[in-house]
Amino acid sequence: MVFVQSILYLLLIWTGIVQGVRQVVKPRPTTTTSEIPKPWRRTIYSTQVEIVTPTVIAGVTLSAKPLATPDPLQPWISLDKFGNPKTIKPEIKKGRTANAQPDYSTYFKTAHTQTLSYEELKAHNMEPDEVLTEEYFEDEDPTYVSLNPIIRCTPNRYRNKGLAKDVSSEPFCTPYENVDWKVDHTYFITWFTRFFENPESDEVAEKVRLHLFYVQEKSHEKGFKKRDLTASFFSSEWVENVDGLYPLEIIEEWLQSKYEKRVLLAIQPDYVSDQEFDPWSNGILLRIIMGPRVFKNTKQQLALQDAGISDDTWYYVALTMPTIVVVACVAMYFFLYLNKQHRDIRDIRQFAVNQRRRVLGKFKTYQKYKKINNRPYDELPTHSKKSNKQT
Repeated sequence: MVFVQSILYLLLIWTGIVQGVRQVVKPRPTTTTSEIPKPWRRTIYSTQVEIVTPTVIAGVTLSAKPLATPDPLQPWISLDKFGNPKTIKPEIKKGRTANAQPDYSTYFKTAHTQTLSYEELKAHNMEPDEVLTEEYFEDEDPTYVSLNPIIRCTPNRYRNKGLAKDVSSEPFCTPYENVDWKVDHTYFITWFTRFFENPESDEVAEKVRLHLFYVQEKSHEKGFKKRDLTASFFSSEWVENVDGLYPLEIIEEWLQSKYEKRVLLAIQPDYVSDQEFDPWSNGILLRIIMGPRVFKNTKQQLALQDAGISDDTWYYVALTMPTIVVVACVAMYFFLYLNKQHRDIRDIRQFAVNQRRRVLGKFKTYQKYKKINNRPYDELPTHSKKSNKQT
């Protein structure tokens, strides 16, 4: 019996040890697959084989392999006012698709006009000598633009810019004007590709290049083009205009040891030379900052920003007015001190004394009798001791 109890005790102890050991056992590592998409091949223009290499930028996969079966609820990428990507997932609500992929209407189609005669149409309601002028739109080549999951820039997505917010941001959709770009972040710049049309050939630019310029902006110059503009500190390579998209990573060296810098973003089409390129013609102003602001602007600071004082100018404005007042007071003091011998105010003083002596009595009773004119002594009231009354 004792032997059986000993066996039971040993089993209980062993069970506790096993349970204790199992509680601290680390979970087995799970295997993960690489998130980097692999290259894939496709056939374009019926016979040409092409290898496509996807690229992941700021969490967005560009040139990814499309689904074998198109999915109307496939997620797409939108952009906020800074150019940050945001995944939008379509869904069906009450028989309708909410947050569906954007419809670009005819913005990227080419308009054509054709003239058709009666012989070509044989319409029953046409006269033999009548012609029909018809406009139709030709779709753009989807070979490469279809690989872009990010929303494209169209004129209906332009924003207003300028001091009075009455100037279109064309050709830019993102970023908005006066936004803050943070260091070590990547933002997507988007523009309307068909904005850059060569006026001589009526053809859309094939290549474009982006530039960033430092801007020294004065308070009284805000809203005008009279700003100091230095040479571009960043110029991209020539990129395909048809993409209408460029990812830009903000580098700390651009701040030149400052917390923030005012910059101008502009696009140069390939049909405009460097000498003829005017950054202000289609540029947009914004700020590059070191990191997120840890303070909240006061009402006074917001008022200064609305007035166009976005740099250290307000310090000078705040110090100038009190300084002028102090200088004026000191100048007035010395002027009066130097001319004290030439000041004669006896006539003014005598006039005031005579005004107070309009009636008999002390000066302190002047307010009481100021409306009473002087009288001869025989007309003054007399006092009777018996009745204690004036007669």
